Amino acid sequence: MKFLATRVLSILAAIGFSFLVQKLAEGQDSFTQQLLVLASLYVTLSVSLNLINGITGQFSIGHAAFYQVGAYAAAYCGTAFYPNWHGSPVVWLLLMLVVGGIVAAIAGFIVGLPSLRLKGDYLAVVTMGFGEIVRIVVQNQKVLGESGGLSVHPHLQQIWVVVLLAILCIALCRNLQITAHGLPFLAVREDEVASAAMGVNVTKTKVIAFVLGSGFAGAAGAAYALQLGAINPDLFRMDQSFIILTMVVLGGTGSVTGSVLAALLLFYIPEKMRDLSDVRLSVLVSILISVGFAVAAVRYVINNVHKPIKVRAAYYAGITAVTAVVITILGKILQLVPAFQTSVEGGKLRLVVFAGVLIVLMLIRPEGIFAHHEFSWDWLLSPLKKKRTKLPGVSA
Repeated sequence: MKFLATRVLSILAAIGFSFLVQKLAEGQDSFTQQLLVLASLYVTLSVSLNLINGITGQFSIGHAAFYQVGAYAAAYCGTAFYPNWHGSPVVWLLLMLVVGGIVAAIAGFIVGLPSLRLKGDYLAVVTMGFGEIVRIVVQNQKVLGESGGLSVHPHLQQIWVVVLLAILCIALCRNLQITAHGLPFLAVREDEVASAAMGVNVTKTKVIAFVLGSGFAGAAGAAYALQLGAINPDLFRMDQSFIILTMVVLGGTGSVTGSVLAALLLFYIPEKMRDLSDVRLSVLVSILISVGFAVAAVRYVINNVHKPIKVRAAYYAGITAVTAVVITILGKILQLVPAFQTSVEGGKLRLVVFAGVLIVLMLIRPEGIFAHHEFSWDWLLSPLKKKRTKLPGVSA
């Protein structure tokens, strides 16, 4: 009874949080609302791919294909059946999420089943090829609008739906990590041969991972299509798959918390920089030089300073402070040089900064932001707690 009550309260809290986000977003402009929708969709895509790549240990880089399958399924159903629909548009939106998820899950089953004998790079090539096949087929089908794409009916922007979808995806993946149902997935990730010897159905586990991950991606695609109002194949190119994969790797493969944080971080930086004002070349060069030396210093501390975490945290704080001072001083010095007095349009630097953030984080923490960990207050405060050594035969 207590378990059931906890589940019910969790569901009500998720729904309440979704409607709270919707209410807060209503006071914002349409651009901010669109960014909130896209951020939630990227969270769903990142966490669902993490189920395949991180939790189960496969290597898929064609996640945009399932995203596209769900989007086109919703768009086609809207064109063919929505004119005869007499129910609520919101109910239609929820129905299309289910349809997009089911169609994409079937596609995931089709890809996952024949690819089970492949591992690592070979599986990655197959999924990448599947993604390109889907895009090219769609681009040449008249019923799907060919290169021009399709208009999506109805055009709905229900923020609470995409937020709730992201929460459901996070809850599913998190429960797989902390319950017995997820042990086969983790076992396959660690060692397929050993897990098979212990009775784990490796084939079934891999297929379920592909089906669940692709299903959530398809549901996200359906939501994206209905929120956007029009779709075309260029929205689902291979670079979308690489961006989603980057979010998983950056957050830490196997970490749901890391996937969420990386999705928000890598989405926010490029979009926020669209309205960035011009940046002086002297400031840009001083930042590049200072950050380069800061990364080298942090790596030195990581590799050579084996002291308590409080001491290393002080080192990192000192490096950050020195870097800020050096940027200021070096920027003023370079500003005196005529060659560095020009300005660079800030909006054009957004992808450069995107790539720079990836390089810096991978150099400092190649295992990802959270590695295999999940956020919790106990995990966050564990370095600050003093470890007590209990002597044999001595009671506490």
